[in-house]
Amino acid sequence: MSNLDTDTTADATSDAATPSTIVTIALKNAAGNVDVDTAKLPDDVYREALMQGLKVIAERGMSKLTKEAYPDETERKQAIHAKAEANVQDMYEGKVKITGAAKVKKASGAVMTEAMRLARNLVKDAMKANKIKISTVKASEITKAAKLYIESEPSIVTQAEANLKQREQTPIKIDIASLIKADPALVAKDEAKKAEAKANKPLSAKQAGKVAPRAKGAKPQPQATA
Repeated sequence: MSNLDTDTTADATSDAATPSTIVTIALKNAAGNVDVDTAKLPDDVYREALMQGLKVIAERGMSKLTKEAYPDETERKQAIHAKAEANVQDMYEGKVKITGAAKVKKASGAVMTEAMRLARNLVKDAMKANKIKISTVKASEITKAAKLYIESEPSIVTQAEANLKQREQTPIKIDIASLIKADPALVAKDEAKKAEAKANKPLSAKQAGKVAPRAKGAKPQPQATA
């Protein structure tokens, strides 16, 4: 390496931003914040702080691992250990909830519907590649796999948003109403289904307490006396 190269490397290193060693901690009861400069901590204190913090993250999501859910203590301990191992793996993969981080905007229903469509198709493609017949698998299993795929590959939601945006920009230019007509039999079937659902809908407490209105023009019947 030449002196010029060495000087350039040194300059780049000196210009690089020094990572902050200040950690801001929000105090309980809304008592404000306190800053801790980790660079000033002795090694054993730093190690203790790191261990306590990692312990909190490793033990997340265990509220349901109760004695009621796992009467057998051995099975409960195994479930707790398995969850801790999964949490550690999430740490390695960066899948950890960051305290104070800005909340990710939740995708709309239309976007998630499109994302599920894309994910299902990708799952089906993977099934074909693995020689798994789609007709032998329940639709619910494919949907479950699609949801897991979306969780592991958030970029599919971005793709779904792009797809919807592109559709909005390129609307269909033909008269759909003149080309597609509703089938009378299917319309009747749909109406019958709606009527049946309405008839079988349970009454609310307010409706159940109401007295049915008397037919128009009907006269009250005299009551028999003893």
